[in-house]
Amino acid sequence: MGNEKIEKLDELFKSYNYSVSSKSNSDVRIYTLRYGMYHAAEILLINENFDPKEIKSEYSELGYATEIRPLKDIENIEEYLFEGFFIKTPLGNELKTRYKQFVSKQIKNLPEGSKYEYVKSSYDILQQDETGALIETQTYDGSTGLPLIEKLNSLMSESKGALFIILEAAAGFGKTCTAYEVLNTFSTKHTKQLPFFTELSRNREARIFNHILHKEIDEQFPNGIKRNIVIEQITKGRIPLIIDGFDELITKESNKEEVESMLTTIVELLKGKAKIIITSRKTAIFNSDEFLNSINQSKNDFSLARIEIKEPTIENWLSKERISLLEQNNFPLDQVANPVLLSYLKNISEEKLQSYLNDSQDSSLIDKYVDYLLKREQIRQNIKLNTETQLRIFRKLMRFMTEFNITAESKDTIKDLIKSYNQKILQSSLKEYISEEKPSMEDLVETLSNHVFLDRKPNGDIGFVNDFIFGLLVGDNLILNKYEEYYPEIDKILPQDFASKAVQSFKIQSVDRRKMLLEEFNSKPFNFEPKFFFNLEYSYLNKFRREYNNLYIDDNELNNILFETNQQFTECVFSNITFNNCVFNLIAFCGSTFHNCSFYNCQLEPCNNKKFNDFAVFACTSNNDFLETLDSLLDQNQEDSKVENIAHKDLNEIFVLSQFFGIGNLKPRARKFSHLKDILIEYQPKEINKILSSLKSKGYLHFKDDVGFIAKSGINYFNQNKSQL
Repeated sequence: MGNEKIEKLDELFKSYNYSVSSKSNSDVRIYTLRYGMYHAAEILLINENFDPKEIKSEYSELGYATEIRPLKDIENIEEYLFEGFFIKTPLGNELKTRYKQFVSKQIKNLPEGSKYEYVKSSYDILQQDETGALIETQTYDGSTGLPLIEKLNSLMSESKGALFIILEAAAGFGKTCTAYEVLNTFSTKHTKQLPFFTELSRNREARIFNHILHKEIDEQFPNGIKRNIVIEQITKGRIPLIIDGFDELITKESNKEEVESMLTTIVELLKGKAKIIITSRKTAIFNSDEFLNSINQSKNDFSLARIEIKEPTIENWLSKERISLLEQNNFPLDQVANPVLLSYLKNISEEKLQSYLNDSQDSSLIDKYVDYLLKREQIRQNIKLNTETQLRIFRKLMRFMTEFNITAESKDTIKDLIKSYNQKILQSSLKEYISEEKPSMEDLVETLSNHVFLDRKPNGDIGFVNDFIFGLLVGDNLILNKYEEYYPEIDKILPQDFASKAVQSFKIQSVDRRKMLLEEFNSKPFNFEPKFFFNLEYSYLNKFRREYNNLYIDDNELNNILFETNQQFTECVFSNITFNNCVFNLIAFCGSTFHNCSFYNCQLEPCNNKKFNDFAVFACTSNNDFLETLDSLLDQNQEDSKVENIAHKDLNEIFVLSQFFGIGNLKPRARKFSHLKDILIEYQPKEINKILSSLKSKGYLHFKDDVGFIAKSGINYFNQNKSQL
């Protein structure tokens, strides 16, 4: 073996904290490890004819556990070390334990005797290979199509190089459940991989993602394992990295540099055979220039799969019999389309469900669910606090989290807060116990820190158990004016993502509570993005009252909307929106564009004197003559509004496709609609739309939200015809 290979072997052992013995030579290498009371010596035979008996005897007498092994190849030795330090340790046994603990937490919120079952939702996938070419775009049905977990496993096993999977979904649609299901598929008995799973939360410590990742590694792996070993094994594919809740680190206040730093940290790990999965709520960050640039400018070769879990349907959760029972009782099914409530309805007895439906009291099904949790907690933990008092305690905790814009804190801090801000309540509660059962104040606070509303995160911090409870407490603080009582300028304090969780949770509340929450957001000058108020009005009113400027709305479905208010939408972008049975009056839009939208059974009301740039469509589809009618109307108006343009050649497909490559037409790259429009600014929107729609219909381009991707067929078509440029 040459010196170069010997040096590589030495570095490998040193990375695992071994020392190279001075008695090592070109025939034999001796590596020693001292870890606490354990001393080990690895004797590697470079020359298979070398007799190691004397060396083995010498180290054995010194108290070392010695192993002699011939050196076959360095890869073989590397696997041996990885197994010894990772697989054949308690780390390898913790995978199933961790999954079982997660399942236990899910069942804790359900009726006794419930069984945890992962619900198969529908999902969209967009996959690019390591060159950047689009190789798959498909929607899978949750009931009849390829299950998401199987798809994820096939991506992980079939990808020979580095792979980056982004799993997106709205709050409560199953991101964390999916991440744990992936974790559970790994078995150290059948694979030589040990996944590193981290569940992120927002606390008061530094939010530099690189530091957070390193801290998580240090906390989850023993002291004897250096951080650089873990990172190296991530890049070699032996430690798949699963990051749950990436969006927790992104706030409305996050600046461009912070976001770029987070993305760069992940992209730098994507080399060799690295497999990285991150979950996140649906966010514009993955369509941003920062993200696209991080991908395009990376020197690493890796494939990218973006998967979006769609909103679960009632059919995904409930049997036909249960749905029929709800329908027979005229129950508004649209009020149960929430995973938390659906899991409860799935598991309660039919008799209990029938009693709820027969109950004439003025309370919603979700009120009964929350009441069930809190009453059960009184029995389970023997606490003498009624349901409303329990809610008061956790509303206070939520106000603290809101003030500091955090979603989790250390257990000690959580206990201090519960104790400090509820002294009278807790003292009064202690008087309700008989002397034999009376806990100390500290014991009572400890009990409350283990409440069903709370959940211990993997790093030891405590946060609320799910987005539904989180949003419920935010909404309660708003409509009860508790925020305003303690923070008169709550509109400047409440984080937008907290408010969004409240809107999501209150969708299944009573009509009166929804109205109260809507009024709170309308009566105060919250500085939220226009998208927040758009979703609020659609969810709660099914119509729009506000005027929207510079709204960007994507990946949504709008039903039965009448757009007729004059200039209600100015300089707005609608991207990947499905409009069903909507009526459009063009006076409602000024300088607005529609990207990759679908119009089903929509109607267009003619109006006079409209300019083309007031309503522009790009790569859209319809199931009737909506787009043709629009095109004819805009054609008529365009004749009257022509302006002199610099002379240019007719726009063609090859020139447009050329914009989906980097410098020198080498590596394909994704392009935002805004970038394409800037490049093609001298062309009329109608010309641009004609080419983009043609390329989309041929399968050469695919659009996700406001980003376009070039398919392999599009690359081949371009290469065959690029002489036309």
